[in-house]
Amino acid sequence: MAIKRVAVLLFAYLAIAVADDTNKIDVDSLRQHLPANLQNLSVPTLDEIENAVKDKCIKAGGSDESYEQAKQGAQDLFNCVQGLVDIDQFKKEVEEAKPTGDLDTVFNKYCRKRNTLLECMNTFSNAIDPCLEEDEKRHKGHGMDVFKNLLNFVCHKDGDQIALFIAEKGPECFLEQKDDLIKCVNSTFSGYLKDVDTSSHVIPKLVIGPKQCEDFSRLQDCLVQELEQCEESTPANLVESLFRFVRKGSPCDPKNKQG
Repeated sequence: MAIKRVAVLLFAYLAIAVADDTNKIDVDSLRQHLPANLQNLSVPTLDEIENAVKDKCIKAGGSDESYEQAKQGAQDLFNCVQGLVDIDQFKKEVEEAKPTGDLDTVFNKYCRKRNTLLECMNTFSNAIDPCLEEDEKRHKGHGMDVFKNLLNFVCHKDGDQIALFIAEKGPECFLEQKDDLIKCVNSTFSGYLKDVDTSSHVIPKLVIGPKQCEDFSRLQDCLVQELEQCEESTPANLVESLFRFVRKGSPCDPKNKQG
């Protein structure tokens, strides 16, 4: 069984859901955030994405109604996230809190909304269930666990660790090492993008296997090594802690060795 990238279907559903008359996707902007050697890849049209996802849904035993249900679930998730966090407002609050050392107050405000976000994610997860194959359904639970772990890490002690990351020049460290960090991602996960062929309705299976876990560990080691070049050690330490925390309970947890 081919083991492929976990996030593809989520991206596809969200891309379809938000691409209406009021929410246009800026393809050129998305392309600029890809690694240099991938910026010339052909970006699928929304019709190609929709057809590929619909075809995958039907092949998994779903129906036209199942697909429409999944599509609506993606739109509902997008609306939920948009209603919980205004990115521009969040950035403004963070900048205003930096001089006074009140970053923990800002993160506390948003972390109180995490249960609502989890409910929205669970609703979305249930909505796409009829469009997944049996092994994908099993791995979907692992994906939810990873998402919960990520939220729990970010919101540990009401966001204390993220506030520390910002206070200890974490964003500045990331900007300083930006090119090398991109190389880390490029060397581990850029190949997965090449496995997606929406023009022929090919979307990889959404499972987490040994190869993904190995790449995850390689990415962790590479990112931490580059961040250790910064003046402050906190960014590298927090990123390493983040990776360890996120993999807890997942197939990539050393306690869950796979054969």
